[in-house]
Amino acid sequence: MDKPVIIIEHLEEEFGIWIFLEYRHASMIIGRDNIWFTNIPRRYHKMLNKYGRVYEESIVELVEKGVIPMDKLIILDPAAKKELRREEIGGSYIVVGGILGDHPPRGRTSKLLTSRLPGVRARNIGGGQYSIDGTVYYVYYFWRYGLGNYRYIDGVTIKTPGGYVKLPFRYPLVDGKPLLAPGLEYYLRYGRIPEDILREVMDLAE
Repeated sequence: MDKPVIIIEHLEEEFGIWIFLEYRHASMIIGRDNIWFTNIPRRYHKMLNKYGRVYEESIVELVEKGVIPMDKLIILDPAAKKELRREEIGGSYIVVGGILGDHPPRGRTSKLLTSRLPGVRARNIGGGQYSIDGTVYYVYYFWRYGLGNYRYIDGVTIKTPGGYVKLPFRYPLVDGKPLLAPGLEYYLRYGRIPEDILREVMDLAE
């Protein structure tokens, strides 16, 4: 089966460090050639071009223009009634909402995405709420291996100089450890982007 194309539709009002780290990690997981970023403000295109294909248009506009065939499109929506099946993944365009999660969820994917594309296939990936990059990992792992050996953890706690930060989301376990975007723990501890990633970003901005 062909590798799926992941489409991350940016749905946050801002484009901050946290969401950038998750977008960057999603690209690392699925590969630059298999990820699109849509609804991205023009000023961020140069930076994100390193990580995937970038569009200012929303996924809704791309469907209307015929860039993406509706019959190959799947929106991952926690509120969807049907669960994603492995045989649906290969060769599909799978849309992930670019939303930093709420706890409890507010149903923003349904409101901002699914409801705007009547008749689209909407699927959930189980009962937990994943991070953006965690969702991409789940889809890639499911497509490649199935879920026989898949493991996850609900909730991760990060120790910081000011106390503890609780991330009440579902994270895949890789080698027994929660899969977090590279640089995210550092950002939560110190409030800034790690130096190596900062240099990467500065190179992209030149």
